[in-house]
Amino acid sequence: MNEQLSIENEKKWLNNYVDAFFRTDDDFYNQNILLKHKHSLQVCKHITNLAISLNLSDHQIKLAGFIGLYHDIGRFKQYRDYNTFSDKDSVYHGDLGIEELRAIHKLENFTPKAQNIIIASIHNHGLPKIEENLDEQTMMFAKMIRDGDKMDIYRIVDEYYQAMLKGKRNISLELGLKNTDNISEKVLDAFYNERIVYKSDMQYLNDFKILQIAWIYDLNFTYTRRYILHSGHIENIIKSITMTDIHDTIRKKALNYLK
Repeated sequence: MNEQLSIENEKKWLNNYVDAFFRTDDDFYNQNILLKHKHSLQVCKHITNLAISLNLSDHQIKLAGFIGLYHDIGRFKQYRDYNTFSDKDSVYHGDLGIEELRAIHKLENFTPKAQNIIIASIHNHGLPKIEENLDEQTMMFAKMIRDGDKMDIYRIVDEYYQAMLKGKRNISLELGLKNTDNISEKVLDAFYNERIVYKSDMQYLNDFKILQIAWIYDLNFTYTRRYILHSGHIENIIKSITMTDIHDTIRKKALNYLK
């Protein structure tokens, strides 16, 4: 790793990078670019704190921070070129991000080993499951970015569902799902059996909420579970599910698992 490279300087670089994606006449579009910019900064903070909690070396803590900053770099081109955050309806944003980091020569600041860790972490952060062929250190970073990512996505969706109650909508965050009083049987079955929910099984916005709650089954570190338990985001997401008769059952299952 280039020792002159710092998290603060890379945050400034990211600010300049994101500035190029804004449009002068589209506030809604700009709102979503800003959302992903803030998300990148927040994930950098979360994964850094997670790395500190694991008593990692200063070098590893710094590398974790860079992964947090870079993990969603593909989202900006994805949204500009496809007008969606849906990988299914465009391209996988993780791999698009790796292509972008290579194209702008960002990876050249790192040793070959660090490059491999960054690439593997970004590639795996948005997949249903982590690839099994990673070495121990790379696996650790891949797990860390998945946890760091979820810590902030819970904030984003919690805030959005609260905004929906006030009549504010952002269809880019709803992935085109039907906002009706339904939940798919496959989705509920996966949740109750402590399995992750696959996006391919979603039909309704309630399904997406259950999928997000079910991320608790894919958390890798005690630090993350404690953070999410005490953040209150899970309970707020449950309250936003329009089928109120299942709130208590889902809440009990989720909170007991986190504890």
